[in-house]
Amino acid sequence: MGATEFLDGGSRLSQKTRWVQFSSSEHLNLKHLLIYLSKSQTGRELIRNANKKAKSYGLTLYDVIKPGAGSITDTTLIRKFSQHDPNKISYESRSKVYINNQLNQYDALLDLAHELTHFVHRKTFNPYNTKFTLPKFIESTVEGEGGEVHAFMTECRVLNELFPKRLQERYNCKKIISTDTGKISKKLAVEKFYSVGSYYANFKHKLDLHGIGESFPYISKNEIGFVSSAYGMPYPIAAYHEFKSVLSKVCENDKRRISYMKVGNRGRTIASISKAKKDYLDKCSSVETL
Repeated sequence: MGATEFLDGGSRLSQKTRWVQFSSSEHLNLKHLLIYLSKSQTGRELIRNANKKAKSYGLTLYDVIKPGAGSITDTTLIRKFSQHDPNKISYESRSKVYINNQLNQYDALLDLAHELTHFVHRKTFNPYNTKFTLPKFIESTVEGEGGEVHAFMTECRVLNELFPKRLQERYNCKKIISTDTGKISKKLAVEKFYSVGSYYANFKHKLDLHGIGESFPYISKNEIGFVSSAYGMPYPIAAYHEFKSVLSKVCENDKRRISYMKVGNRGRTIASISKAKKDYLDKCSSVETL
């Protein structure tokens, strides 16, 4: 058996073969990864909880996990309101997991552990809620339950449980192993994710302008630890830009909803329209300064 293959109980995990080439069946390709993931205690728990969540959608894991151009957990929030009564709003969220179809089986397995952590544990945020704020969004994205730190630590735990000798070989996981305990450290992980290198001065200035610089004591000018593939920049800064993008869209939608309320004002008080306008201004007045 070569260094690029791993054998356990008769199944092989290759670093040469793309995970989507295990067979001609998309179902069997994913099943191969799930079976291997289930060989770790962390993986079994992930799969069990992911199954429960998929079932709550009326789906299976094979419905919610698909090959894609990149590895990502995509969550869609659907907001519904009646044009006849825009005050009545309902929300529904759905998540789907994509695993990069170019990855070999070994790397795809670790990405699967990472993305399932997001799928299972990340709290769905409601950007239309007044509690949707920049500091909470950055904190949740980076270090919150189901956030990037949590997902990466899970990925490294799975690696350690399946291939303990390879934990020290994997550069990124090696960054968050405590030299004192030899174990994966959340504190180290948080510090690495908040290391933003040359972005530090500009980013810290932006946070201070919004009066939230003190909310992130771990942000440092140390060498960049981890980069968001979606934005090509450190995760805290990527979260900042995502917040700005989401809030801009939310404000467009809220502005349109208020116009509906004004046009079809039957049965709605001036007070209800005024409240909607106040909520809009409270939430959207800072968009231009982000």
